[in-house]
Amino acid sequence: MNKKSFLTKIINYFGNNDKNIRYFYIPALYTIVCVVGIFIAFYPTILSRFALMQTDPGDTRLNNYFLEHSFQLLINKGYVGGLWSPTFFYPYENVLAFSDNLFGSAPIYWLFRLFLSADFAFQIWMIAVCILCFCSFALLMRRYQVSHLLSALGAFLFAFSMPRINQIGHQQLLPQFFTPLAFLIGWEFFLQPTRKKITLFLLLIYLQVLAGIYLGWFLLFSLPIFFAIAYKLAQASVRSNLLSYCRADYKAIITITLVWAATMFLTLFPYLEAKSALGRRSYSEIDTMLPRIYSWFTVDSGSLWASLLSWVPKGLPMEWEHRMFAGVIVFFLIGVSLYILFKSQNILTVERALLTKVCFFVFITLFFLSLRLPFGISLWRIIYEVVPGASVIRAVTRIWSVAYFYLLVAGILCFDSLLQSTVIIKRRLFKLVIVSIFCLIGISEQFIFNLPQYEKAPFLKETTEISSLMKQGCNVAYLSSKLEKPISVAGIINQLTAMWAGIEANVPVVNGYSSAPPPNYGEMGKSLKISQVLDWLSFFNKNIAGNLCVISPKSLEKTDNFLTPFTLKQNTILSSNFISYKIKLPIEQIFQQEMKVFEYPKNMVINLQAKLPIIVKNTSSFLWSSKGEKPTNFSYRWTGIDSEGKLINIEGNRTQLPYDVASGESVAINAVITAPTTPGKYTLILTMVQETVAWFSDKQSSYPKIDVTVISDS
Repeated sequence: MNKKSFLTKIINYFGNNDKNIRYFYIPALYTIVCVVGIFIAFYPTILSRFALMQTDPGDTRLNNYFLEHSFQLLINKGYVGGLWSPTFFYPYENVLAFSDNLFGSAPIYWLFRLFLSADFAFQIWMIAVCILCFCSFALLMRRYQVSHLLSALGAFLFAFSMPRINQIGHQQLLPQFFTPLAFLIGWEFFLQPTRKKITLFLLLIYLQVLAGIYLGWFLLFSLPIFFAIAYKLAQASVRSNLLSYCRADYKAIITITLVWAATMFLTLFPYLEAKSALGRRSYSEIDTMLPRIYSWFTVDSGSLWASLLSWVPKGLPMEWEHRMFAGVIVFFLIGVSLYILFKSQNILTVERALLTKVCFFVFITLFFLSLRLPFGISLWRIIYEVVPGASVIRAVTRIWSVAYFYLLVAGILCFDSLLQSTVIIKRRLFKLVIVSIFCLIGISEQFIFNLPQYEKAPFLKETTEISSLMKQGCNVAYLSSKLEKPISVAGIINQLTAMWAGIEANVPVVNGYSSAPPPNYGEMGKSLKISQVLDWLSFFNKNIAGNLCVISPKSLEKTDNFLTPFTLKQNTILSSNFISYKIKLPIEQIFQQEMKVFEYPKNMVINLQAKLPIIVKNTSSFLWSSKGEKPTNFSYRWTGIDSEGKLINIEGNRTQLPYDVASGESVAINAVITAPTTPGKYTLILTMVQETVAWFSDKQSSYPKIDVTVISDS
């Protein structure tokens, strides 16, 4: 082939005139660009032959767990979990609503999971949803007759740009493939409204919310802005046509919208319940996650741009959430858009001109609404207070996911129109060279070296070992660890290991990890004592029968005073690295006591001390330890009304036990009681207390109560 014919072939390729080119070269173009994007985003996974998982064993395993939960609901008739209640943080219900549920993209995982292991299916799922993002954006661009090279580039940037690669560990931000489709149908409805279009538009919005709560919420947040700007800028004929349709078909519109709203409400209702239980996030927490100007220039240290952007300030909380830089290509698209809109708008078709203006102004609006200025000034405070759901959107920096979408639509349309203009560039070959260089720069600058990953095998092996212990007669399980510090990475990994072992063994676990722990659970990632596990189980007034298995990598007999000869009579099972202690459920006598009081004071002088001889019997099932970090002591409370009519609740001094008291044993003590400092009529409550764990009087209905009148000493 001579040089001339080769160039002719390239020109024909660009012009899309030859059938062979249309059916072979064009699909090859999209395939190559998409494959490059997959490699850039997932090269640690691919090069390791899927032995490495991206990115860390925290949120990655959590999102994998959620997808596996829905798969088990689908195929396992005996699965112990419920739709909104996977069996972690057991027996607390509705815990799935503490995080993204991923229902909208779960069918893709189910398909792979039928043939692959959970971890392998999850890796393929991540790649697959990115491919779908690529395809949906390319479809959108082709609808507006954008050239294939620019359509492929836009699709690449939407699916594989640095901000999304940085968030691979937050897999709930990957399945955004419904957004371009919803945008496409929504825009067509705006121009030529029909009942079918509004139905499909609302359905696609619903599916995007179902695929990812963050992605869906930002899409919903942006759409009123989009349509308000579109209505303002549209020609009178477009506005008139839209209003005429709404008047003529308003009953159907109202019905369709109400059905959509009701479906959305029912879907999100568990999240509303979770919000009422957890409370909304404080604005000070959200403020740390608002984009700064320099957030849009922040990159990973492995980025090709890292050295040139070293001037960007460091040290923001959760700095990885502020990595919003998508390359110089973004600024090029902004520049092209500004040039076209303000200098050469005549090269745009009527529809492109309107769509470009609207998308560009939506991007600018989202940019300024979310921007945090010095001294904490931000318009987002108004959004936080007014817009439904905004108070639980912590990482506002993730607004890039929708802001860049609008910018890409505007920028790609403007650049394509510029290249198609014979006034600016006349020769097709020159256009091809420009676009090719532009594409190469835009694609190559997204590469990030040293993407985080971890080896799957050790976690899979540990999970299998713990799961095998859970299968040996456990009805509820808790995985203990050596870790005492809360919110530690290792502590979170331990919770996730327990969750995965539980779902493999089909056994509920008290362990749990999510965006926030349920009320009264304790600190995230911190290992609980057996007493705390039992206390947690006792909160729910459920008849939990069978065996509680406490599994630990170390012996707990000397470190946990709830492990007594009583509990050790139960089976203790050993594996290579773990010990499983079985405790029979239900345990109704965790904090139980009997007291024999020989003298009852009827009157006491303020601030006077009195000694009460008391015999205390341990009627619980556990040892009362007199020493250690959480000893069991005798104490008391004063409740009542003082002489001024104020309610009083005074915590008394402790009287230490002379020795450890086993289950069924009694001990005699001389309890020292100090009267309140204010006269009045009081009730003296006598009780044992395990320090930092529980007051026994709070855990049982009967305990000694003595009415005492406290008088002044005058």
